[in-house]
Amino acid sequence: MRQTTPGKFAALASICGGIVRPVRGSQSAPEATSADPYAEAAKQIGSTRPIWMFHGDADESVPVTESRKLLEALRNIGANVRYTEYPGVQHNSWDLAYNNPEFPTWLFAQRLRKQ
Repeated sequence: MRQTTPGKFAALASICGGIVRPVRGSQSAPEATSADPYAEAAKQIGSTRPIWMFHGDADESVPVTESRKLLEALRNIGANVRYTEYPGVQHNSWDLAYNNPEFPTWLFAQRLRKQ
């Protein structure tokens, strides 16, 4: 597996992101294409760029466990990852993320590293 777009982006921001799509209208387990889709996604994302993830803990569209599991997988590969979870916030966590005064400063401070 190769990293996605290596050398193209200096950072990654994920807002209410998910890896495994739940089966709608069913109590069955979510769809998965590998034994550990979070570890697979973490390998594809790689550990060479800074990542900041945001998620509301009351999100019913994309369960917060999606970001939590990816966060763990990213930390397991030594990724430079930061995580902000908003208590009581549903799917619209982007308003808080984009209004976080640290976010644009962090984002624009990132630079591509030579491969």
